[in-house]
Amino acid sequence: MVYERSCGVIPFRRTDEGVEYLLLHSAMVRNPDAAWEFPKGSLEEGESEVEAALRELREETCITQVELLPDFRDEVHYQYRRAGRPIEKTVVFFTGEVSDWSPVPPAPPTREHGPHPREGIWFVWANEVDATRRLFHPGMRKLLGRASFFLYEFDRIQRQRRS
Repeated sequence: MVYERSCGVIPFRRTDEGVEYLLLHSAMVRNPDAAWEFPKGSLEEGESEVEAALRELREETCITQVELLPDFRDEVHYQYRRAGRPIEKTVVFFTGEVSDWSPVPPAPPTREHGPHPREGIWFVWANEVDATRRLFHPGMRKLLGRASFFLYEFDRIQRQRRS
C-alpha cells in the first residue's frame, strides 16, 4: 500500500446572500459529476501543512488574500487506485475566508482543473446546499458540513464577544 498526504483549503466568502464556498472542477476525474473539489495538493519537502495548503490555493486559483480560521484543521481519508496500485490518502484541510476573489482567472491556471462538460465552468462559488450537492464523495460532503458548523459557531462566538 502506498500512502499519500495532501493539504488544502476550504475557501469561503461572505456575500449579501450568505456564505459561499469555492469548488474547483478536476480534470483528473473520469466522471465529470464526481470531479468538484476544494483546492488541495501534495506537501513539498520542508513545507508545513499550512504552507502547503496556502501554496496549493494560490497555484490552483491565484487567490492570495485569505485568512485561515484559527482552530479548524480537519482530515479526510480515502483510498483509490493509480496504475492498478492501491493508494491510501489523507488530506488535511483548513478553512479560509477569502477577502479578494478577483484574481481567480476565467481559465484554470493549471492542467489539474478544467471546465465541466455541460456547465462550461471550471470553478463555482456555491452556498452550502449547492456545494454539498456538487461534492460527490461522502467524506467531502461531511467535511463541508463540519466546516460549515465550525464557521457558524465561530461567527456566533465573535458576535458574543462584541456584545
